[in-house]
Amino acid sequence: MNIMNPNRRLAKPEPVSGEPHMNDLIDFAELKAAGLLPGPTRETLELMQLCQSGDEDTAPLLTRIAASPALEYALRTLAGQHGADTTLSAALQQVGTFAASQLALALDLLGQYRRGACADFNYQRHWSRAFAMACAAEALTAEIPLAPRPEQFCQGLLAGIGNLGLACARPRSYAKLLRECRDSPAATLLHRESTLYGYSHLSMGAALLRSWRLGHTYSDAVLCQEAPHLATDRDTRQLARLLQLASCIADLYLAQPGERKSLVADMADISNRLQLDNRVLLGIVDVANDHWRQWCTALELQELLPPAMPLAPVALTPAASTAFIAAVQ
Repeated sequence: MNIMNPNRRLAKPEPVSGEPHMNDLIDFAELKAAGLLPGPTRETLELMQLCQSGDEDTAPLLTRIAASPALEYALRTLAGQHGADTTLSAALQQVGTFAASQLALALDLLGQYRRGACADFNYQRHWSRAFAMACAAEALTAEIPLAPRPEQFCQGLLAGIGNLGLACARPRSYAKLLRECRDSPAATLLHRESTLYGYSHLSMGAALLRSWRLGHTYSDAVLCQEAPHLATDRDTRQLARLLQLASCIADLYLAQPGERKSLVADMADISNRLQLDNRVLLGIVDVANDHWRQWCTALELQELLPPAMPLAPVALTPAASTAFIAAVQ
């Protein structure tokens, strides 16, 4: 199902002629005020404000949602609606206005940033991976319910937004940095981002989420998602671990066959820290994989879909689990 507007206007790449060369340190407030960081359009901001108003009359909000085929599809899909006889009002009630606000924001950003000025930043892959993380976080709700299912989906969806933030803020130098760090460990990129910009992709993501008022626990978890042990409280640490696992699952979906062995091992290690049985985890990976492919097809992100991995058996025995791991390697 194709629900994106074929006449949509993609965001024009930001000009890079005025980008600093000697000093790339980022002033977040300055760039945000200049419109050089990802953010909602005026229409989406108004929709988000309606979501946050607490008004019992949802008619104006439903009218706005119905005007966006992508948002209506996403809301109904997240609510589990698949028939024509279900109502948009029921879908909104099922998803909740907070998650609906985040969903509207994410789809707006997707529409604006399918391409951009950062030559070595793969915008399409960024969004494909974002929806992979979202589907993984949603599927994990069955075993690790840290938030309602639609909210957990949206937490995964926006957890990697800091990468896009750096690509928008410093398109030329970030492209160069991505080239130089292409084969380096993740920690190297993180360190060099912080040194060059004063922000890593993690701290940029946390700053963007705070600016959109999506909650301190969430923004702090995004900041710590690559090192959850650094979180200062249990709730943040648990959410950071969940995002770390969702990230690993997303990487597994997009990985080349030779890259999968280490990712499977990382996945098992993180799931053990969350006290999640590996056989249960493999079932979650299958469910999320199927949902991710459906989202990618609907949102025109399917060009990056790798060949489907073999599905794990519904009832995983230790032998079946070993066979599955061997297959994805």
